[in-house]
Amino acid sequence: MRIGVCVGTRYDDMLKAKALGYDYVESHCQEIAAMSDEELEKYKNSGVKILAACCFIGLKVIGKGKDEKAIDAYLSEMFRKTHYLGLEYLVFGSGASRKMYPEDGLTVDEAREQIAQFLSKSVVPLCEKYNMTVVIEPLRKEECNVISTVPEAIEVAKKVDSEYIKVLADVRHMVAGNDPLEDLAKYGEYLRHGHTSNPYPPAETGKNRIFPKKGDGFNQDDFFLPMIAAGVEHISIEADLINFDDDAAGAIEVLKKYQ
Repeated sequence: MRIGVCVGTRYDDMLKAKALGYDYVESHCQEIAAMSDEELEKYKNSGVKILAACCFIGLKVIGKGKDEKAIDAYLSEMFRKTHYLGLEYLVFGSGASRKMYPEDGLTVDEAREQIAQFLSKSVVPLCEKYNMTVVIEPLRKEECNVISTVPEAIEVAKKVDSEYIKVLADVRHMVAGNDPLEDLAKYGEYLRHGHTSNPYPPAETGKNRIFPKKGDGFNQDDFFLPMIAAGVEHISIEADLINFDDDAAGAIEVLKKYQ
């Protein structure tokens, strides 16, 4: 199992993560898409493995108000640049882009069908061109009212029916949606990536999820063991920051047993 940490495009934190013993970092699709050629070179030559990136797209991909030309232009640029940096996985969470709004006039089934069509027509050809996998991330209903559980994400992946469209499991979103962690072991055909955190942070932190640390009350085995049983080979920490240096150092001490 490779252990990574989400750092966006914070260059110094990328270097710190490598020094602490993380296998890779997870970046930010939209921020990479906006990079200049000079910035791309800096990140490419950093010596840090950037395996994945989240925040796939900020443009609406279902319902009314879609701008197909803008979507295609963004995806073309984003795929080109993420591939240049050596990324292998792109995380399609992006709740606002795939959320149903009242003015869309869609049912949940229609919305999922439109997401599947977006992936089939606009995304899969770029995945094939660059040999990159897109993983659908279920999000809490507050963030996305269309795909909120791992089985729902798998349903959409089945509609697309491509080796390049798979699924991610995020422990925080699963806990929030009462999506059983133990069920992950049976989803091996579709699961390819994961996000972990402590999904039960103390109230005084004011955070929704925090970096794992020893004695924090959440047993990471409950997430990692079924993910390992499903054949998942890499999991990133995605959590709210308190202090990156302390957070990242404490978390790798907890998670290094899975490496």
